[in-house]
Amino acid sequence: MSDSAMRPGGLTRTSLRLSLQFAFLYALLSALVLVVAYWATDVEVSNWIEERMRADAETLTQVHDQRGAAALIERIGALAEINFESSRVFRLTDADGAVLAGNILSVVPGRTDGFVALSDLSIEGPQVGEVSGYWLRQDRIGPFLLLQGTGDHVVAEVLEALSLALFGGFVVLLGLGLLVGVRVGRITEARIDAISVALERVSEGDLAARAPDRDGANDDLSRVSGRINETLDQLQALLESQRQISTDIAHDMRTPLQRLRQRLERMNEGLPLAAGDTAAALLETEEIIDTFNALLRIAQIEAGDRRARFGPVDLNRIAETVFEAFEPDAEESGHNLGLFLALAPVEVSGDRDLIMQMVANLVENALRHCPAGSQIDVGVGTSGGETSLWVSDTGDGITAADADKVFRRFYRGEQNRTSPGHGLGLAMVKAIADLHEAKVTMSDNRPGLRMTVTFAL
Repeated sequence: MSDSAMRPGGLTRTSLRLSLQFAFLYALLSALVLVVAYWATDVEVSNWIEERMRADAETLTQVHDQRGAAALIERIGALAEINFESSRVFRLTDADGAVLAGNILSVVPGRTDGFVALSDLSIEGPQVGEVSGYWLRQDRIGPFLLLQGTGDHVVAEVLEALSLALFGGFVVLLGLGLLVGVRVGRITEARIDAISVALERVSEGDLAARAPDRDGANDDLSRVSGRINETLDQLQALLESQRQISTDIAHDMRTPLQRLRQRLERMNEGLPLAAGDTAAALLETEEIIDTFNALLRIAQIEAGDRRARFGPVDLNRIAETVFEAFEPDAEESGHNLGLFLALAPVEVSGDRDLIMQMVANLVENALRHCPAGSQIDVGVGTSGGETSLWVSDTGDGITAADADKVFRRFYRGEQNRTSPGHGLGLAMVKAIADLHEAKVTMSDNRPGLRMTVTFAL
């Protein structure tokens, strides 16, 4: 992407152009609606005129039927006399075609239905108004033939008023559309610029920068800002975790590597080694290798590649296998190891080896940090659509300060600094749980600690 496309000016042109395009589309649709409204009005007025002439014909038919031909002739004559601005014209003829009443003197033969231009008609008296033609209708009343017409100026005046109203409305709508479009474009431009500035700050190293998020808004830009902020939160947490890991590795590996170097220097200089130096060097080397292997395993678990190996896993069988594996160690160290299984098999989808590693790490952690005589239990349970696998102990538990840190790599509480281990056991537990979309929680066992891994069924 070019620099100009990322600069606020480029964003401004894009948002404004889109706003104007939408305003133009809005105006086009409005014009289409107004044209349809004009056409519908024209049709409705024409139908109204036709209906009015039909009703007049029915009324005149009733006059003839009830009062006779003379009354009909008189009524038509009266209608022709009171004609206002030549808006209505009439002609009544007998069976021989003689004109009996009305103000239509003649009409072009064959043009007695539909619209007829004024030049095709001969109307008695002077023509006033803006009539350019008539809609004619012909009806038979007894032995007579009635021809009546309505001038087009009525429709013209209605449509003229409607045209002015529609045009004025269109201008108002067009102006409002442009105004709203430009305003929306400016607002969108400002929000996009703010997101761009936040991303630019992140690219420059300010991981605390976040895209602005309007409270309560649920539009597309708000959702984009929310997803960007979630991604930045994860990125910041990941980088801080990696920074902490690097610091912890440097801190924990420095001492054993320095001791190993000292022994190697003495060997290189031909100085005599103290008793057990070689064995100690090998042991420290093994611990360093084990540490890096554990880190590599955690990284592989977090990558999610093991999901391809997921299958049904019976948690009862996992707990039973771990119990059998650690029971001799528990007896040797003076701990009491108990087992609590669910009444029926409890299956989850997962990697059997990893879940077993997770439970083994929890039991090993309890055996390592609980004093002799403590009760350590492994159990499986189900409740409310969830299944849990837990390890509890009656040891000293952990402090509130340590509770938020025990899942960090290399973290060990002050009381455990001198105990063996590299501080990666619970970090691996957390990684395995996350891979299985399970939740690890700690609670007070009164006394001691209870670690629970909850799976969604």
